[in-house]
This record gives sequence, structure tokens and C-alpha cells, in this order.
Amino acid sequence: MTRLYDQFGFDTVNNSPLSASWRTAPGQPDWTALAHQTRDELIATLSRAQRRVADAALHNWPPA
Repeated sequence: MTRLYDQFGFDTVNNSPLSASWRTAPGQPDWTALAHQTRDELIATLSRAQRRVADAALHNWPPA
């Protein structure tokens, strides 16, 4: 799928697996950065994300 986005002129960044989606959650560096980031800037902001206790609790929802 990323090849299609590349053909349209968009840069793609792999933020997989889905369990890592907390990196783009509200309050994370990517969320608060400017809307238009280069690919390298986005990779850098994703790497600065920090998992919070509340994020971990949501990841384990619903309780067993």
C-alpha cells in the first residue's frame, strides 16, 4: 500500500504494529508537532513518544 501513496507524492512512515499506535495519540510529540512534517521529522517525533500508564491501561482493556 505504501507504493501507492508514494506514487501520489506522499512519504510514508511505518508505525506498525497496531499496538504501537499510542505513539500518535493526543499529547505525544507527533500529535503536538506541526501538521506538515517531513518524513525524517515524523520519524524523529515518533521516536520521542513515551508510553504513559494510562496508555498501558487502555492497551490491556477490557480486563480479563
